[in-house]
Amino acid sequence: MDSNGFSDPYVKLHLLPGNAKATKLTSKTIEKTLNPEWNEELHYYGVTEEDKQKKTLRITVLDRDRIGSDFLGETRIALKKLPMNTLKKYNLYLEHAIPVGSLFVTIKRCAELIGMDSTGFSDPYCKVSLTPVTSKAHRQRTSIKKRTLNPEFNETLTFIVPFKDLPKKTLQIGVYDHDLGKHDDYIGGIVLSASAKEDRGKQWINCIENPGQTFEVWHHLELDS
Repeated sequence: MDSNGFSDPYVKLHLLPGNAKATKLTSKTIEKTLNPEWNEELHYYGVTEEDKQKKTLRITVLDRDRIGSDFLGETRIALKKLPMNTLKKYNLYLEHAIPVGSLFVTIKRCAELIGMDSTGFSDPYCKVSLTPVTSKAHRQRTSIKKRTLNPEFNETLTFIVPFKDLPKKTLQIGVYDHDLGKHDDYIGGIVLSASAKEDRGKQWINCIENPGQTFEVWHHLELDS
């Protein structure tokens, strides 16, 4: 699933065992949906009677990204269970899907930031990373707020992550001053994790121990978070 809450799903078919190109077929990609409809026919040619008795069709659903694809789930069907020359609808349930959940991080506002520009203001935005990073969607950022030291963001960023991994994860939030054509200035940041001290650790542990609930906390930015 992508950072926008949707996926760009497509299907891969693989006739097993076999590594030849002819054993692998790929559907078209349906963009920005969680309920894809392909209505597409993919054909295998030269399937023998022996193949029908010994081979299995693996159906894998993936989310296409610019770099690589994310696994969504798969199922397998023995060819001998499929009647020949018969058109039939099947309801297939994906198996071995990675159990995932959604971590919603809402950046509401900042107050009394340091003015980094010659005008005495900043053009702040936030970078948010869930580390160790296992997907490009685990690095996100807010919009930029122009000429202000008290930006109002009210933006929610969604991170798709297996729930069991959260105790080992760290949420890094950095506030930056956007400079056109120059390196952006770092204003300050925070780190939330199970090992973080005081409110930062408490908020993270509350999120882990109370799924589905919201915990809102003010944090002081540090230059070395």
